[in-house]
Parts: sequence; C-alpha cells; structure tokens
Amino acid sequence: MESLIQYLLLALALTSVQISYTESRLNEKRRDKNERRYHAVEAKDNMCEISNRESKVHCYCENTDIKTAKRADCWVFNGGIDETDPIWSSFNSQPFIEKLTFNVRSDGALKFIPFNVIHKLKKLQKLQIHYATLNKIEKKTFTNMTALREITLMNNKIMELDFSAFANLPSLVNLTIKGNKVTEIQRDVFVDLPNLRYLDLSFNSINLAHDSCFEHLNVLNDLVLEANFISVLTRDTFRGLSNLTRLDLRSNKLSMIGDLTFIELWNLNELLLDNNELKYLSERAFDGLAMLQKLTMTGNKLQSVNEVLLEGVRGLELLDLRNNDIEIFTYEIVKPILDNLKQKTSVLYLSGNRLRCDCRLSWIQVLRNETMSEPLRQALDEVTCISLTEQTSESNINTATDSDKELNLETESEPVQQDANDDVTFGEVGSFKYEDEKSLANQIVLVDIPPETLPCPNKLGHNGEDSLMLSSKDESFWLPNSSVKCISSLFLIVSLLILYTLY
Repeated sequence: MESLIQYLLLALALTSVQISYTESRLNEKRRDKNERRYHAVEAKDNMCEISNRESKVHCYCENTDIKTAKRADCWVFNGGIDETDPIWSSFNSQPFIEKLTFNVRSDGALKFIPFNVIHKLKKLQKLQIHYATLNKIEKKTFTNMTALREITLMNNKIMELDFSAFANLPSLVNLTIKGNKVTEIQRDVFVDLPNLRYLDLSFNSINLAHDSCFEHLNVLNDLVLEANFISVLTRDTFRGLSNLTRLDLRSNKLSMIGDLTFIELWNLNELLLDNNELKYLSERAFDGLAMLQKLTMTGNKLQSVNEVLLEGVRGLELLDLRNNDIEIFTYEIVKPILDNLKQKTSVLYLSGNRLRCDCRLSWIQVLRNETMSEPLRQALDEVTCISLTEQTSESNINTATDSDKELNLETESEPVQQDANDDVTFGEVGSFKYEDEKSLANQIVLVDIPPETLPCPNKLGHNGEDSLMLSSKDESFWLPNSSVKCISSLFLIVSLLILYTLY
C-alpha cells in the first residue's frame, strides 16, 4: 500500500513538471508572438518610419519614436491616393503632432484635404498643404479644430471657398490661401474666427469681393489682396474691418477710387495701391483714414491730383506717386502733410512723372532745403520735369505736322468746315499731351534749375498775388479768354475799315 502511494506521488510530480514545462513553452511562444506583433505594428504603422518604397506618402519627423514627434513633413508622390488608403491609419502613431506639412510632388496626387487625419490631431497648431488639387474648400472643413493657429493652402488650384469653409476656429491667427484660382469672395466664408489677424488671398483670380464679405473679422490687422482682378471697391467692401492696419491692393485692375471708399478702416496705417490702372481719385477718396502713415500709388495712370485729396490723411509720412503721368503737382496738394515731410523719417516720391518745369514746383526746392529727412532729400533729387520751351516746341512741331496733313487732305477732298468760334488758344496748342515718349528723354533734374529761372504760365503773378497761391487756380485762370480775343479781332477790323475810308 505504501509503495502504491509513493508511485502515485511520483506520477503526480512528473505530470506537474510536464504541465509546467508545457505551459512555460506556451507562454514563451505567446510572448514571442506578441513581441513580433508589436514590432510589426510599430514598423508598419509609424508614420515617421514608412519603409515601403511603393507607399504614396512618406513623412519625415524630428523624432521617429512612437508618440514623440511634434513636427512632420510629408511628401505625396504617386497619384490616385484616396481617403480609405491604409497609409492614413499610420498617422495614429503620432497623436502629438503640432505642425504638419503636405508637399505634393505630382499633379493630381492629392485631391482632398485629409480631414479624417487632421481632426484626430488634437495638438495640431500649423497645417500646410502645397501643390495639391483641391478645387473647392467645402463647408466646415476645419470646424472645431480648437488648437489650430495657422493654415497655409498655397498653389492648390482652389477655385471656390464654400460658405463657412473657415468657421469656428477659435485659435486661428494666420490664414493664407495664396496662388490659387479663387474668383470671388462671398459673404460668410470667414465666420467665428475671433483671433484671425492675418489673411492672405494674393495671387488668385478674384474679380469680385462681395459687400461685407469680411465683416466678421473684427480683429484682422493685415489683409493681402495683391495680384488679383479687383476693379471695383465700395465703402461696404471693407465693412467690419475697424482694426485693420495694413491693406495690400497692389497689382489689381482698379481704375478709380470713389468717395469714402475706406471710411470703415479707422485704424489703417498702410495702404498699397501700386500697379493698378488708377486714373481718377475722388477728392474724398481717403477720408476717414486719420491714422494712415503710408500711401503708395506707384505705377498707375494718374494725370492729376486733387488739391484737397490729402486733407483727410494729415498723418501721412510716406507718399509714393512714382511712375504716373502727373503733369502738375502744386504746393496746395502737399500742404496738409508738409510739416510731416520735414521730419526725419518722411518720404515723398514723385520721380517718373511728366511734371512741367514751372514755378508751381518751386516748393520742392524749398522743402528739400528744410527737411531733416535724408531719404526725402534723395527722393527729391530724383524729381525731373520737362521745360516749357521743349514742351511748346514739341507741340508746335506736332501742330505743324497735323496742319500739313490737313492741307493734303483738303486738296484731295472737299474743304473742311470750321466753326468761327473754334479759336486755337495757347491751352490747346500747349496742352502738353505726351504722345511722343521722346519728350521724356528731355527731362531736367528739378533741383538743378535755379528757382528764379522757373517760368510761370501766362498771367501768373500779374496782380501781385503770390505765385504759390495762384498755382492752385485752374489753368484757364492764366490762359487768354476767347471772348477777349473776339473783341480784339473786332476792334482790329473796325480800325482797318476806318483807315480804308480815309484813304
């Protein structure tokens, strides 16, 4: 009996050892399997370590370990990727990404914004997408991304921004939609953006900005609309932008600026209107811009400037009117900002125009001597004008040529009828139309001309009035009156008749 018990105990011990050994082997196999599975998942699903060369997306991170990367630059190579591609699941391996960039290397390779990815990145602050084919930003694409501070969508062929495309982004500060094909800005595209301070819509095809399209952007500081096709602005275009400090409208199609166009922009400090097609500025075009310090309108088609244009911008310190067609720029025009121009940092640019060399420009030489601004002195040193002698001679040559043509025409056809009241006055002959660009080659540096030798137009200063004051009058003030000419001609005819009867 005792031996039987010993045998059973031995058998039980051997069975226990075998079970323990078997269980140990199973646990070891299970552990190896789990470890292999873990490493396989890590190698496959880590967006920062995609080893498959055929993958359509490759991302480079500053840290490649799981859940450590804060910045990722992703390159999209092959076309045809869609929203269900397994590659997008690898982005779950780096949930703490703060800056994410997509650079599309082939046309049409990315045709959507991977919002299923970006919405899971709760720490994402900066998103950049370049050279995709997006066509349209749909409604509420970025909604409720509370940490997002900057969105840059450059060169993505975007043609349309849907209503509320950018809505409910409480932390968004900078929004750039540059180099796309957007044609119009509708109302309520930019909604619930309480911290947006910079909006760049430059280098698109915008030809229409609807009234009040920016009205929800109450804290916007900088609006860039450069290089579009905007031709019309109204006072309602910029409604709601009371905190705007800089407005860039360069290289558009503006031909005129009407009254009170910028009246809503109380805090505007810088207004850029270069390289448009401006021909007309209303005398109240800039009213309401009490804080404006910089105004540039170079490369336009302005022929004249209203004498009260700058009354509403008396704080102006930089005025750029280079490369226009301005012929007369009097003391009265610049008088509202004259004190500013004597300060150290002020600048007035007038070079590249068609100014007439007469006494109405003498204030420029006086200002050059009085200002403390070295940049202004250099700018005034570059101002040129065309002498009245050269202008008159060129006009006479043109007139003679035209007369010869008229004589030739009269010999070949019926005589041309001319109204007796159509007098050829100095104003018509010397109208200084610069159709011949060779006249620009005869320009003289203004500061090289002795002030006392600057000629004044007819009648200027004859009644003891100050020349600078008279320069503000209409040109007809010093041109001969046609009625006086008629009376003089009548008196001459009567005198000849009397002489004839006497003899």
